[in-house]
Amino acid sequence: MTADILTKHNVQILGNATSEKVLLFAHGFGSDQTSWRLVAPAFAADYRLVLFDLPGCGRSQANENETLHHTRLESYAQDIIDICDALDLEEVQLVAHSVSSMTATLVALKHPNLITRLVFISASPRYIHDQNYVGSFDQATADAILAEMTQNYSQWVRKYAPSIMNTPKQPLLSAEFSKTLLRLRPDYAFLIFSLILQSDYRREVSQLKIPTLILQAENDPFVAKAVSEYLHRTIRGSQLHWIDAKGHFPQLSNPQGVIAALKDFLY
Repeated sequence: MTADILTKHNVQILGNATSEKVLLFAHGFGSDQTSWRLVAPAFAADYRLVLFDLPGCGRSQANENETLHHTRLESYAQDIIDICDALDLEEVQLVAHSVSSMTATLVALKHPNLITRLVFISASPRYIHDQNYVGSFDQATADAILAEMTQNYSQWVRKYAPSIMNTPKQPLLSAEFSKTLLRLRPDYAFLIFSLILQSDYRREVSQLKIPTLILQAENDPFVAKAVSEYLHRTIRGSQLHWIDAKGHFPQLSNPQGVIAALKDFLY
């Protein structure tokens, strides 16, 4: 069973094999574990590094039926728990990007002794405006995004990837994100992205009681500054650090800024 879990998620264990300190990296929608390649090596001397691919992403070996039944973030949280169980991990520090930040929240709440520190990068508990809550966009905009996605997925990717990456001076990053998005089955991509846009995990993040660092690019088209400020107000004792970067992937557009912030928080 352990081998099956590790194979299914293409789990890679890097860094210092003798270290008791574990750093687990969880990638976001449309990417895979390679999105950490510019950040993770900076911690290889001091940590055991655990990277993996979510179902349907990268080199994950999850079958299509299982992937399409991941209709709630709780399923992805169980994936992380299964990986930790398979590796017999305890007291993990978890670095999560985008929607995986909410998945990490669910893991931390379900197993409070498993996760000792959380890092959110480009995180949002709710993307759509609500009463007394300023999100990143309104319902009509979310509906329009999903409609474009269903009409022509490859065309949507060509438009979405550059806008979400928002790094015109680094065109290879947009090309890379487009490539990983296009590896996804369109029906699976729509299933997950609609889940993300309609999600609401405000109640869950308010229950977090472990040290949490919120890292946010100064200019992220998918996460408004008000959202990061909301997280900081809501999560008791959290730290909010702004990264001098554009786009939704500061770990790629400004890895040194992310590394510096992580070292300040983790060490």
